[in-house]
Amino acid sequence: MFIDLRDFTGRSFWDPQDQVADLAHAILAGFIETVLRHGGYPLGLRGDGLFAGFGPGDAQVGASFALAAGAFALNAIDKNVNPRLEQRGIRPVQARAGLDFGDITFVRTGSPGHSEINPVGFAANFAAKCEKRAKSWEVVTGENLAKLFPETSLFTKLERPKSYTRDGFTRYYNYYGYKWSGTLPHSESLVEELAGQPVSAVGIG
Repeated sequence: MFIDLRDFTGRSFWDPQDQVADLAHAILAGFIETVLRHGGYPLGLRGDGLFAGFGPGDAQVGASFALAAGAFALNAIDKNVNPRLEQRGIRPVQARAGLDFGDITFVRTGSPGHSEINPVGFAANFAAKCEKRAKSWEVVTGENLAKLFPETSLFTKLERPKSYTRDGFTRYYNYYGYKWSGTLPHSESLVEELAGQPVSAVGIG
């Protein structure tokens, strides 16, 4: 999952730098806490956004908790953070999220003296594309995640799928919009079910 603040670059152009830094710090800390409460792993900060993973383990379980974390974060920004900002005369913020499902390989990249862990894989790359595709207050997923829930009506296939062409052969991979408000009533029960454990521990006796 990638979750970030939309149009935050514009805010950094207009607003005082200290205010922008404090706001980004507070919200990113909230994103991290949300991911942890939902059993996920914060994997990296990307400017005004967070990259997080949920797993390994049961695919539907991990995806459910990831979706719940995204829904909780967007709702918290909209219903709790923004009213407080407006009370202080600060322009409200806008958030969005992108997710997909699949394997990720963790590679230490760099030189012996300067390196970092770099998650590599199609799922991570496409989740980032989903985040950029999402508008404010939207959650967009890739088709591998949406196909984990074939019987739900919360996913809607979006127009303009991503195309990949090699050696004259083209394949398409779809974006899906996710109606995240339907997840909110279940968020607290999911967190209680975890009881502080990572999502990979769910279902383990």
